[in-house]
Amino acid sequence: MAPILQSLLYTSRLAAGYGPTEVGRIVKQAREMNAIHGITGVLVFDGEWFAQYVEGAADAIEVLERHLRADPRHSDFNAIETGPCGRERRFPHWVMGYADLDFEGTGLNIAALTEVDQLEALQLFSDAVKTMDIL
Repeated sequence: MAPILQSLLYTSRLAAGYGPTEVGRIVKQAREMNAIHGITGVLVFDGEWFAQYVEGAADAIEVLERHLRADPRHSDFNAIETGPCGRERRFPHWVMGYADLDFEGTGLNIAALTEVDQLEALQLFSDAVKTMDIL
């Protein structure tokens, strides 16, 4: 039987002094590290704010959260939902899916994720990701 997975849904802001080109480096680094640590998930960026959902072994997710909080490229880190999420992954094939919300009408308002309860935020994120063109 597969172990219980841990998940993390958070928002953060691209820190002052970093431009959009830094996001490419973040995605590249995340894909490399997530593959090593058995983490899957999706990162969404709207030009200012990130929203990310990741899942994996509890210890790997806890270490990742500590690294994200300490990463100078992220500011205003807000863990919206964290905890056990069952034995099956929401995004089993994405070491790190990525979507850039560079146009209106995507169905995801990152700021709104912090204004609702954890379950609703996770549902809003999951529903929006289904409609995005993910790299």
